[in-house]
Amino acid sequence: MRGLARGLDGAALVLAALAVAVLAAGRVRLGGVTLERAEDLVVVLALVVGARLALAPVALPRISPRALVAGGVAIYVLAMGVVVVTRHVALRTHALDLGYYIQVVWNLAHGNGARVTLPPMHAWGDHFSPILYVFVPLGWLAPGASALLLAQTLIFAAGAVPMAAFAARRLGDARLGAGFALLYLSSPTLHGINVRDIHPAAFAIPLLITAAWAVDAGRPAWAAVAVVAALAGREDAAIAGVGFGVWLALARRRWAVGAAVAVACVALLWLDMNVLMPHFRGEPYPHLVKRYAYLGETLPEVLASVVVRPWRWARVVFTPEKALYLLALLAPLGLLPLAAPGAAAAALPGLAVNLLSTDAFLFHHRTPYQAFVLPFLMLAAVEGFATLREAAWWPRRIPRVAPLVAAGVVAVVLASRTVNELGVSKWALGPEQRAAHALMTRVPPLIPVSVNERLVPHLATRAECYIFPAGVDRAQWVLDRESSITREKVGGFEVVARERGWTLLRRKS
Repeated sequence: MRGLARGLDGAALVLAALAVAVLAAGRVRLGGVTLERAEDLVVVLALVVGARLALAPVALPRISPRALVAGGVAIYVLAMGVVVVTRHVALRTHALDLGYYIQVVWNLAHGNGARVTLPPMHAWGDHFSPILYVFVPLGWLAPGASALLLAQTLIFAAGAVPMAAFAARRLGDARLGAGFALLYLSSPTLHGINVRDIHPAAFAIPLLITAAWAVDAGRPAWAAVAVVAALAGREDAAIAGVGFGVWLALARRRWAVGAAVAVACVALLWLDMNVLMPHFRGEPYPHLVKRYAYLGETLPEVLASVVVRPWRWARVVFTPEKALYLLALLAPLGLLPLAAPGAAAAALPGLAVNLLSTDAFLFHHRTPYQAFVLPFLMLAAVEGFATLREAAWWPRRIPRVAPLVAAGVVAVVLASRTVNELGVSKWALGPEQRAAHALMTRVPPLIPVSVNERLVPHLATRAECYIFPAGVDRAQWVLDRESSITREKVGGFEVVARERGWTLLRRKS
């Protein structure tokens, strides 16, 4: 048995070394095999480590729970910070949703109000996100993408602290609390949300975990502040607010308060959709209902169909794709939420929005639409672990901590694709990318521009920035691929430069 354990230890070291080599070199040839994806090595490594832990216990260094949480947060911020910034530099970010929020924050910081030109509108008529006022200092001190991306990363990472505090209080063990904090940081769902652009609605993840901790800690004022901040992320965050009301009622038996929170959030959603946002937009709110057109044309019709016409949505909800989606959410938590149905029920409002949709983007476990689901599944995982730990039927041979360890292994396996983002092949700039950066430096600040979608996040710190060919009638400079400019037959401009398939135009004086 010892020999097998040592063999697994050695295999783990070799796999880790190979993964680092692939990240550093882009590819490694091993005999007749070429290794190009560190993700595959990380998956095998996680399985080897899981087998090693199942075979025999491992003596871990004595680290205080606080130090463990702090170390996990630091590693997350460093690794994910590198990922999000290098993705941006390598032109892998988007006009929507990064360029959009850069322009909103810049306009707020410069007294222009919440305006965007992607397309031109008042931003609060598209998505009501007053939490962006918090980022106005960044619009003064460090305008642009990097500061916003790093701020979002810090916000997500900070959620590990209330996660640890909540679990430690509920389980009576700070070490288990640290374990759940690390499970939170390794969540493939959190990684997927963090990696792609900016999502103010997803700030609800750490904020609602904070609110749950505050409730248990007897700090209702802090809970209220956290919930209000989560609701300020976007209009549909009210759905998560309803979930928090459900959590208060079913997981903490605070029926009156829970019902009041849920009703208030439903009222807030109605107010945002029917009064506030149409005021800024000048027309009815378009986003929420259009994904459920098969259920009705208005929100009341959709809700009525859900209740009285189940045959309409049953064929949409009960599909293999939706089952895999649920499994991808629950497996990284060791299926622990299923052992605490009362707490897990808080995720149902968010899950209903995703499961009832026919848009595949909503029911993928790495998209921002899981922001109203993940915090409640994390809280339910703690409750589920508490239930299993206290179960009389639990086999004596299996350590009570086994479900948490198993969850960690599965989380690493499903989050392994994040490791690919650290590889040199992802962030090393090629000739086309370097050419685009060189041409962008020639574009004057502040003046109106119409540019390629991938370049918008780099040039959005101005009042007018459009996705080409939109805004050509107002733009003073145009930068896009030569093929796109030729296809659109842009007139009234002169060529400033051509390089590696990119063309930079300036309006003729």
